[in-house]
Amino acid sequence: MIRHKKILLIDEDSQGFELLAAVMGSEGYIIELITAEGKEVLHKVKSIIPDLILLNIIMPEMNGYRFCETIRADSSLPYIPIIFFTTIKINKEEVIRGLEVGGDDYVQKPFDYVELLCKIKVTLRVKSLYDELIRMKAELARYVSLPTLQMIEKKGNREVVRTPEIEEVTVLFSDVRNFTNIASRMSPTEVFKMLNYLLSKQIKIVGDCHGMIDKLSGDEIMAIFEGPEMVQNALQCGKTICKNFEDSKNYSSATNSIGVGIGINTGLVHIGSIGSQTLRKYTVIGHTVNIAARLCGIAKKSQILFTESTKKLIATKDFDYKSIGNISLKGMPVPTELFELVWVQTHR
Repeated sequence: MIRHKKILLIDEDSQGFELLAAVMGSEGYIIELITAEGKEVLHKVKSIIPDLILLNIIMPEMNGYRFCETIRADSSLPYIPIIFFTTIKINKEEVIRGLEVGGDDYVQKPFDYVELLCKIKVTLRVKSLYDELIRMKAELARYVSLPTLQMIEKKGNREVVRTPEIEEVTVLFSDVRNFTNIASRMSPTEVFKMLNYLLSKQIKIVGDCHGMIDKLSGDEIMAIFEGPEMVQNALQCGKTICKNFEDSKNYSSATNSIGVGIGINTGLVHIGSIGSQTLRKYTVIGHTVNIAARLCGIAKKSQILFTESTKKLIATKDFDYKSIGNISLKGMPVPTELFELVWVQTHR
């Protein structure tokens, strides 16, 4: 079923509206007139979300320029093309001002309907391309890490892309325990469905704890936490993931023996773009990342392990932990003291 485009006409009076509505209707557009002012108009725009707005520059309470600025400043609204119109002669200064506040075009009233329809079609075509770009960006965000997506946007906008640099972050690795054994007794469709279920739970928790997913690899997640609360956020993330995995036991009988092992480490990493000219990824690499991965590798089900570099930055009584002694890690010349986050758990 074809959806007719909705046009909102914001004018101080209704003179000539019936003829305009008839012309628009013959071209497949639905047009609605609003003669109200200020907040009432804004409320109407939010309630119907039109495809395009025809806006009179001269309005008693809030002129068209101010209203356009208000629309553009409202992040809850999608992009809505705005075509200004006026009964006074349009001059260059007015056109420039209208474009600067976020307008898309100008027409003179009384309308030349051939010109108006042409401008509406062109403007809606631009909106269609813009909406498609937003949909593609949302889809891309499901498969590409946020830092990589931001790098692509900056390159597209010809902005300066951050050069490779050294930064202190907290890295979290989460790996599903016993998944391979369980998956070997399931069909590929069942494995895919269960893996999506388990990963989606963790991805949401990472986002809620202000982390960024750097990569997904099978049943493993790597997340990055930055800023002054990075350690607290990472620990809370790990704790919440472990607690929520208890719920996964209701997913199917196969998940009863599934848990997650988590490794967290804090330190300096190299942040930058790696790969070839045809395939690049913005990511973090370095010894800090490797240690976090090692900790995740030895963590038991429902266990959260971290090192001294993370422990010394814990600045809240919300987290209890204990030392599990000096452990030899692959790639480390001497044993390293490891710590375990203590939390209420039903299984190990």
